[in-house]
Amino acid sequence: MENSNTSDIYNQQNNQHYPDAGQQMFEDENSSFDIVRFLMKFVRFWYLFVISVLIFYGIAKLQNRSWQPVYKSSALVIIEEGNKYGGMNQNLMQGFGVQQGYRNVNNQVIMFSSYDLIAKVVDRLPLVVEYYNRGRFRTNSLYKISPVNIEYDFISPEAYSYEFSIKDKGNNKYTITYSSNDTKKYIEGVYGKPLRNSLFFITVEKTVDYKKGFECYFKFNNRETLIAGYDSKLSLDFAMEGSSVITVSVTGPVVQRDTEFLDALCEAFIEDNLARKNEVATKTIDFIEQQLLEIADSVTISEGRLKSYRIENQILNVGSFSSQIMAQSNKMTFDNSAFKLKESYLNYLVEYFEKNIQDETIVAPSSIGVTDPVLMQLVSQFNTIYQQRKDIGPKNPYYAKYSSQLETTKDMMLEVLRNLRRAFEIEKQDLVQRESSIEERISRLPNQESQMSKYERKFKIHDNYYTFLLQKRAESQIQKASNSPDNIILDKARMVSVINGGVKSSTYSFYLFLGFLLPIAFILIKDLFNNKVFDNKDIEKVSPFPYLGAVRHTNVIDPVAVQKNPRSGFAESYRVIRTRIEFLVQRQSPVSLLVTSTESGDGKTAFSLNMAGMYSLTGRKTIIVDFDLRKPSVGLRMGISKTQLGISNYLIGQVEELDDIIIKDTKYKFDVLLGGTVPPNPGELIRSNKLLDVYNYLQRNYEHIIIDTSPIGLVADAYAIMKLVDATMFLVRSEKTHKVFFKNIIQQLKSDKKENVYVVLNDVDEKKAGYSNYHEYGRRSYYMKKDDYYSYAKDYFDTSDLELVGKKRLFRKKKKKR
Repeated sequence: MENSNTSDIYNQQNNQHYPDAGQQMFEDENSSFDIVRFLMKFVRFWYLFVISVLIFYGIAKLQNRSWQPVYKSSALVIIEEGNKYGGMNQNLMQGFGVQQGYRNVNNQVIMFSSYDLIAKVVDRLPLVVEYYNRGRFRTNSLYKISPVNIEYDFISPEAYSYEFSIKDKGNNKYTITYSSNDTKKYIEGVYGKPLRNSLFFITVEKTVDYKKGFECYFKFNNRETLIAGYDSKLSLDFAMEGSSVITVSVTGPVVQRDTEFLDALCEAFIEDNLARKNEVATKTIDFIEQQLLEIADSVTISEGRLKSYRIENQILNVGSFSSQIMAQSNKMTFDNSAFKLKESYLNYLVEYFEKNIQDETIVAPSSIGVTDPVLMQLVSQFNTIYQQRKDIGPKNPYYAKYSSQLETTKDMMLEVLRNLRRAFEIEKQDLVQRESSIEERISRLPNQESQMSKYERKFKIHDNYYTFLLQKRAESQIQKASNSPDNIILDKARMVSVINGGVKSSTYSFYLFLGFLLPIAFILIKDLFNNKVFDNKDIEKVSPFPYLGAVRHTNVIDPVAVQKNPRSGFAESYRVIRTRIEFLVQRQSPVSLLVTSTESGDGKTAFSLNMAGMYSLTGRKTIIVDFDLRKPSVGLRMGISKTQLGISNYLIGQVEELDDIIIKDTKYKFDVLLGGTVPPNPGELIRSNKLLDVYNYLQRNYEHIIIDTSPIGLVADAYAIMKLVDATMFLVRSEKTHKVFFKNIIQQLKSDKKENVYVVLNDVDEKKAGYSNYHEYGRRSYYMKKDDYYSYAKDYFDTSDLELVGKKRLFRKKKKKR
């Protein structure tokens, strides 16, 4: 009656959960992507992440030890549009300022970074010889703190490619070392004395930072390389939109060197601006000086003649009439002096262009008194274009354009000069006529008075011209002395920021990212090329047969571990499989199972032994049959002698009765039928007529039969028995069974229309696969329905005298009725 009720319970549950024995035991989730399974691929290799992160963190730490800070240094310069003169000085200063092209702010910004200006600064600073120390991870500059100072007279081009080491040897001596063609070469020298060789002529002097026994490095920097380097690092920008304040910046690892460069660059720019303003005044002064030299002799001669004539004739002054004539003569002399200066300027311009002297600017015409507006404009334009061409150098693509513009301006100026010449000829003829008229009037004076007037007039002409030149020179000198730079240094250079300050944190982030990325890439690639079955998902993708369950991995050495640890998670996995088998065959007993696999090593024998041990816990008669006649291993696992006869001996007739070879009720509470002697023809032997007799005998005498057979993926022995048993357990071992091989075999079984085949995943490591931990019964309360309790409890003891009591529904002995 009890068995009947229990059978009804199983039938009801089977009809509810398993309407079709061939249907999958559990339905797939709606989503095709299992995020938990995906994440567990990485969790199982957590140690790789730890190792990788630690390694890359160490690499990042080493990388950051070689980190060299790069500083940004800046200075502020105010650029004015040019001096603005007013009042009485306006006319005086006209023509002596910087040309309009140079007073433009944008042009001055371009001039700030010109090649010639940077070259001047490089020549001023001690940059050719660079001193530094080499550490294990980075190089430290010794700018202005070097223990020695190297003064050079000659550096060969070859020396720029070497790195030199200088070491103090004591006794006022030092040694310079360098490598050439993988050979170390040594040069010894004495402090303060010239050292000459094929590479350089230098003198090494001690500095205030000298330390006995020091060693440092130095190298020679090529001038062109230094200029190009600073040109690429130099940055100029307006401090604010619409302002004329320029921020001059440079970046580099040595703050002091960069700030000194910026200060020197700003000072050189100011000096260059002042020099440009003084250039016209200087040229005007030089021109007037030349005219003074030419007229000085004439003044001296005419003055001497006048003085001698007065002494010889004892004449002190001429009469009133002659005084009136002399006044007119003096005015004309002044006009003649101005005309002569203008004529000299025109001759200067003609000579400038005829001799192609184009290596300097032209004196402004307004400074000489030439006020022709066209000529003034052309001279200003010529000077501006000339300076622009000078600033860029011959290699610049604009050089040819500026040269062409100079030639065009020159032709225009020559045309203007020809017109001015004609106008001057007319003015000169008028002056000659006026001078002839005055001379004629003087000739009518008495003889001595007439001669005296001639001498006096000659002297005054030269003297007035000389005085006129002195006045112009004084004006030019006043302008030059009063000139001041248009630009002002607002802030001297200073370090404003570290532009690569975030590199260290970025390095850590980058390498830590790599530390996580590489294990992920490794795991994904490993998974991509993995050809082993890992979990039930891999089985369900290719198997047309139902997935029955998974057997957990155990470290217990006992061949029947389920009996040694009946409350372990390992034993529980067998209980689940046992229960599902009962659901599938729709009865508790009798049940016959065949165990096979894809290939050897999938754990068939271990599964068969533990399945037999699990059935024996119910108290029902159980037997395990070793039908792997090619490689029997049940006896070996259980420690039974190899000489023990088995089923092969029965099939070939060596044994008459099966009872003679069945090992009864071993220590594991189940019987064993070994494989026996390995036959030469196991395939034919299994297909003999006696096989059915063996199976019928076992069916009559045992409630549970576990048959361990050969791997069906290697031999076909299991085919002969599959049709006899209730269910075939196809073992797939996690991380061992080949996916493709398994797929081919399982598809072959399907094409052969084999039924009642169920796949079991064996030796699953729940830590790797992500299974939740099982808790052993007895450690904590376990809640379930009464029927479930009954079905589990009956496996261990007779439940007829037990009852469920309390909220926890635990079993206890029934109380006897009085």
